[in-house]
Amino acid sequence: ASPAMVREVITVQVGQCGNQVGSRFWDLALREHAAWSSGIAAYDEPMSTFFRHVDARSGAPLALGDGTVPISSLRARAVMVDTEEGVVSQVLRSPLAELFDRSQVLADVSGAGNNWAHGHEHYGPLHRDGLLERVRRAASHCDSLQAFSLLHSMGGGTGSGLGSYVLEALADEYPRTIRFATAVFPSESDDVVTSPYNTVLAAAELAEHATVAMPLQNAALAAMVDHAEGGATP
Repeated sequence: ASPAMVREVITVQVGQCGNQVGSRFWDLALREHAAWSSGIAAYDEPMSTFFRHVDARSGAPLALGDGTVPISSLRARAVMVDTEEGVVSQVLRSPLAELFDRSQVLADVSGAGNNWAHGHEHYGPLHRDGLLERVRRAASHCDSLQAFSLLHSMGGGTGSGLGSYVLEALADEYPRTIRFATAVFPSESDDVVTSPYNTVLAAAELAEHATVAMPLQNAALAAMVDHAEGGATP
């Protein structure tokens, strides 16, 4: 039987929260693949959904093969976006740094000031061409692009404003491609005064432009982590 068609997913991680969640996602994806691969570090179809296989020295793309080819070097099918350099710089200095192609990073320096409008109306149009060029570059490495996975927060200015602008841009440019948004909603104890307004404005964009939205709540995630570590659940 002929092998199944590979269906790739491009992850677009936006803002501090999106890039922090993204960093953990890539780490866990590698750990899970290693746990199920019977000790053989091979590039196979499940891994090709989220990762590209490249030559460790030249960076040239390598074919999937029959799923038994030893891994030379991996690159995440990812675009990293932020209006500040802090978190992105941390990821690019972390043990996962070699996963990320520096040309797929789009970062500014001033931040969005916890303001949805600043992220959506200023940084969105300002960086639209650069963002879409990075997305096109990632898509050019795909045989059969299935979906975009957007990771962002709803409370911060970059995650809510620029994140929802990215979602709208993807809907415009790739209307037939699934847009799966993982949106982290702020907790009731969030002390950022603009957070509720950012969330409402971003939610309207999410409802209009996301194919699928998976809402996550900060306090609920914190409770799950605390429970897993054996602490008292708030």
